[in-house]
Amino acid sequence: MVCAELIEQVGLSAAASGEERVPAGSAMATAFKAFLNSPVGPRTTHFWGPVSNWGFILAGMADMNKPPELISGRMTAVMCVYSGLFMRFAWVVNPRNYFLMATHASNESVQLYQLSRYARAHGYLEKKEPEAQR
Repeated sequence: MVCAELIEQVGLSAAASGEERVPAGSAMATAFKAFLNSPVGPRTTHFWGPVSNWGFILAGMADMNKPPELISGRMTAVMCVYSGLFMRFAWVVNPRNYFLMATHASNESVQLYQLSRYARAHGYLEKKEPEAQR
């Protein structure tokens, strides 16, 4: 009973103040239309570019269980530079594309992990003894 009274009061207060009440479904439809028509919505390359780049991230994650000897150090380094550059681009471009930036930040972290596996497997991260102690 209390809930019904509260709903009635809210309805009456909205009607009394002259505000138009929008049903929840209509508000959701309005928000969805705004997303569709936004400058970084699914009708633009600002949306589909990051979506397609998730393929790099998924492939890198799938390679985490493979032997590190199969990792190409040069290609992984190139992917790190690529994602670093495009994170900067996503921040500078107008409108600012947070989805693209998050995509490249995720790719950067996956590729840096793969690069560390490559370096460890090829002995680049081993502790070396100083010349004087030999």
